[in-house]
Amino acid sequence: MVVKDYANIQSEIAQSDILIVATGAQHPTISKELLFLKKPLLILDLSIPKNVSEDVTKNPMVTLVHLDNLASVTDKTLQKRAQQIPMAEAIIHEIMTDFNNWAENRKFAPTIKALKSKLAEIKAGEIDFQRKKIDNFNEEQAEIISNRIIQKITTHFANHLKSDSVSTPESVELIKQVFQLSTAES
Repeated sequence: MVVKDYANIQSEIAQSDILIVATGAQHPTISKELLFLKKPLLILDLSIPKNVSEDVTKNPMVTLVHLDNLASVTDKTLQKRAQQIPMAEAIIHEIMTDFNNWAENRKFAPTIKALKSKLAEIKAGEIDFQRKKIDNFNEEQAEIISNRIIQKITTHFANHLKSDSVSTPESVELIKQVFQLSTAES
């Protein structure tokens, strides 16, 4: 933004794209007589009282915006934003519900992890036993099958613990007892 001398106002306005008027004058300082335009001009009148005469709008190349207009635009914008509040609150509620469900499910994650680890120990011992006992034992195939079984078992337990129809703390304790698990929380 460049501030120019009022003595050269006509030529300066003619060269400008935007004119910002912010004076303390009691009467308009800019009128249509000062405008000799060859290109569009946006005039922002930030003065109170108005320092740009309404007659400038008779020139089709002029767009006049007064501080009052800006306040009106701000009010309309605030109204539009206020109308969006219920939708924003619904989104927040949905995200909170998802987060709370996630946090609730994290309570039994250490138990499921310990269960998976225990089943992996059992698998390793059994594969080692079978490798020694069976000629041409296909260890790779046994690993694949065992891992799939472990995944299915832990998924069943996780789904059970997520169910609303069970007491999660009691179920977690039972799983720990049955499989002799110790978790970081215990």
